[in-house]
Amino acid sequence: MSETKQEKWDRGKTLFLESVYKPDDRLRGCAHNQECYHELMEIRDQVIEMVRAMPNPHNPPLVAGQKNNIKVPTVTTPAGEISETLYSGTLRSYYDNLNNGNQ
Repeated sequence: MSETKQEKWDRGKTLFLESVYKPDDRLRGCAHNQECYHELMEIRDQVIEMVRAMPNPHNPPLVAGQKNNIKVPTVTTPAGEISETLYSGTLRSYYDNLNNGNQ
């Protein structure tokens, strides 16, 4: 079974998160002795959120126009597909004139 860099990276990220979740009694004991246990847990929570939000650098790049991963409703025109937002604005008359053969 051959895994991609993307799959290996995702698995590495999961293992890293598991290591941060796992209680370390010695480290937490030191934090209690140094009176910074709550600060240690606060940093831990921040690191967990940062790692969760990290994108996989091995994911294939998105198609141009889909950088936000948002599905945009489109309208088919003689010039091709355009977003409903563009069509509903000032470009509507331009594209309607294309449908009539006028430019």
